[in-house]
Amino acid sequence: MALRIDNHGQNIFPTVEAVDASDAGRDVEVTLLTKIEGRLTPVAIKLSYKQAGDLAKLLAIFGE
Repeated sequence: MALRIDNHGQNIFPTVEAVDASDAGRDVEVTLLTKIEGRLTPVAIKLSYKQAGDLAKLLAIFGE
């Protein structure tokens, strides 16, 4: 399944409880812990190192 995360359309992850990232060889595997239908559910996303860096910059404002 392909997923595009941007500021258009419905927010499919209304609440992210935690974010974790780990090295997956040539990629980075980012795991989001989010509530889906009331249950905490891990969602794993494989990103390139550049995409992971861009995501880290976007999420940095929430860590302040």
